[in-house]
Amino acid sequence: MGEIARKKLAAIEDIGEESIFDDIASGMTVNKMIKKLNIGWRLWYKWVDSKVGRRDRYYQAMEAAGHYYAARAVDTAQEADAGNVNLARLQVDTDKWIASKLNPQYDVRQKDVQINISVNDLHAQAAALLSDVEDAEVID
Repeated sequence: MGEIARKKLAAIEDIGEESIFDDIASGMTVNKMIKKLNIGWRLWYKWVDSKVGRRDRYYQAMEAAGHYYAARAVDTAQEADAGNVNLARLQVDTDKWIASKLNPQYDVRQKDVQINISVNDLHAQAAALLSDVEDAEVID
């Protein structure tokens, strides 16, 4: 790791993990946070993984951000009027999508359940059952 990267990581440590994760939990995107810190994605994840448990706290902040986006979607929908209904719909849909990606409790997509039944398997099972019945009758 170069000298510049070490200085940037030290500057991030000075800001503090709690402050950074509070901003993320309050709706600041990680992309904006990275720009604010003047670092790249690789250095961001190097910082996230530099201390034990930090990645878990990062995921908790992201999950809390899901609550923020869900609440913002509700507020936007309730404050919509006839003049901005299309814009409000787009904002609500976007916030719902972000909330569902950050927090699984907001994922409202219909779950597809697939069941595959092979007709050949059913025929084979039926034939085996009939064979057992026929064998039993022959013995009796």
